[in-house]
Amino acid sequence: MPAGAILTGGVLKGNLGRVGWLRDRTWTRPLVVGLAWTAAAGMFLVLVMGVTVTTTGSAEGCGRDWPLCHGRFLPDFAVATAIEFSHRAVTGVEGILIVALAVLAGVLHWDRRPIRVLVPLMLGFLFLQAGMGAWAVKYPQQPVVLALHFGISLVALASTVLVALYMGRLDRPAPRPVGGAAVGLTWMMAGFLYVLVYSGAYVRHLGAAAACTSWPLCGSGVNLLHRGLAGLALLLAIGLLVLYNAVAPDRRDLIAGAWVLVAALLVQGLVGASLVWAGFSLFPELAHAAVTGLVFTAAAALCLRVTLSQPSRVSRQAVVGGPRAEPVATSTRTS
Repeated sequence: MPAGAILTGGVLKGNLGRVGWLRDRTWTRPLVVGLAWTAAAGMFLVLVMGVTVTTTGSAEGCGRDWPLCHGRFLPDFAVATAIEFSHRAVTGVEGILIVALAVLAGVLHWDRRPIRVLVPLMLGFLFLQAGMGAWAVKYPQQPVVLALHFGISLVALASTVLVALYMGRLDRPAPRPVGGAAVGLTWMMAGFLYVLVYSGAYVRHLGAAAACTSWPLCGSGVNLLHRGLAGLALLLAIGLLVLYNAVAPDRRDLIAGAWVLVAALLVQGLVGASLVWAGFSLFPELAHAAVTGLVFTAAAALCLRVTLSQPSRVSRQAVVGGPRAEPVATSTRTS
């Protein structure tokens, strides 16, 4: 991962001493947190606009040219061209925001382990998403690859939101650990949701969704499989909520997050039903993709929260610096 290699190659770590005084400035926190949430909102917009391109058949609105559009920087606009070109333009602006966020978060907090994981992840999937988009424009892809592009976009969105969430809670005390079983099941839930998302994207790019005109039952095997997985995801989310209440009733953040996940899955099911009833028109497609982004991001946020509460292998101080955290570098580098 080129961007991650640059970060981990010592460029940011070498600058920590020279810019350490920035950490004591009260304006750095709201600046980085505000930039993080702006970038997260932009990534959500990129996700929805990408689905608009696919649903409207505008992927070739700029021909086979990339990054130019019909060989020009500012092309003559037809509808398909405007949809594809605006998606590229917003993605370009989003790329600038993500890089700026990565630089600020890395320079100011590279000694924290979550930043060392999330920032390269955020950058890597941003560039991978852009590369997949360019590849799809230059060379027509199979549905399996196009579905993967949507999955990559979801990880890019979720990782940006996780950076924003983490930056907003840097000085809070470490929450109480919930146990390895809860951590493992939370991560398994996120993995299962990714499989669910991929199956839905594959059905859509395969063109098989329109073969199923009824809901919830359907004669199409691939559609019925996707709906069955969606129903199982809802049951698993409810089980996760019950588990959190049993093992960590004081962890209101986890319980609230699980409720958000359950509610988002219910909304996703309703939007999926309306998508079928509306004949797979544009706005239900966009709503379904948007809610899918929220579902996966909610699951990723739970993964972050349960992982942050786990003790470090080096010390029992959790990764988020609390009141007992030592200010020396040997303590923060393990967090």
